[in-house]
Amino acid sequence: MAEIETRLFRYFVALAETKHFGRTALSLGISTPTLSNQIKKLETQLHARLVTRKGNTDIELTDVGVRFFERARTVLREAAEAEAIARQAARGEIGRIAIGFQTVIPLFGLIDKFVRGFQKLHPGIEVNLKQAPTMSQITSVLQRDLDFGFVRKPNRYPHSLRGFVVCRRAMMLALHCEHPLARLERIHPSQLKTESFVNYSPELDVGFWKHIDVIGEAGGFTPKITARVKDAITVLACVSAGHGVAVVSEAFKNVNMPNVVYRDFAIKPPMAPNSLIYRSDESSPAALAFIKFMRRHALTEKQSESD
Repeated sequence: MAEIETRLFRYFVALAETKHFGRTALSLGISTPTLSNQIKKLETQLHARLVTRKGNTDIELTDVGVRFFERARTVLREAAEAEAIARQAARGEIGRIAIGFQTVIPLFGLIDKFVRGFQKLHPGIEVNLKQAPTMSQITSVLQRDLDFGFVRKPNRYPHSLRGFVVCRRAMMLALHCEHPLARLERIHPSQLKTESFVNYSPELDVGFWKHIDVIGEAGGFTPKITARVKDAITVLACVSAGHGVAVVSEAFKNVNMPNVVYRDFAIKPPMAPNSLIYRSDESSPAALAFIKFMRRHALTEKQSESD
């Protein structure tokens, strides 16, 4: 059987509702003979009588026609819904995007400011969040498992990726509450010459190496890194256990880790710029809507530079 055109469904439903060829043809903007020929075409394709003609223009539905009428209306309704959904998706009003982020605690502010703010404007777009280190996010975006990633600003964006800085965080020192320096409100880098530092593994987040180096340069020493761990919570756990001190984002100062206190540096602190990354060939309307929204929060090159 040949596929039935949606137009024929529409003609038949209109005729079934008015039961009159003349009035139906007028409402459809076609001639009565044309409508009659289209209904015959539909009946031929179905191999079934749908209407019984009464006089020149009046009709009654056959039993087959009654059953077909209900399904035909459903087909038209679903077709209209599909068209509406397609148009909404094309306008970026509905869809789905997946966003990667690094660690849970710093994300709280980003969810409220960026993700939640975006969904208020685009309630029809579903946002899925996935925690992953920087390098994993980059790989996932390239492989299209993620659409976006919130990562430490790289020295340069990898091939096929684009990005821009959306926020920057000051770095501070995390240390054990019984550490001799814990009694100070502000700590100069030169006071950390003999300290052991806890840091991320380089393959997980290379951004923090730079911040420790900045502190070392300011204090006139080469930082001694004695522990490299998988995430920020583990960094704090090591500090809690007395295994060293750590340079962490100010976003962690409200994390209530036992035995850990946070202190500002007595110098202008290093800043950690965070970028939104995405594919350079991105074409999804939902993703493009998120990029447009995030552009409003992009920092200028001067604002995003590390101090």
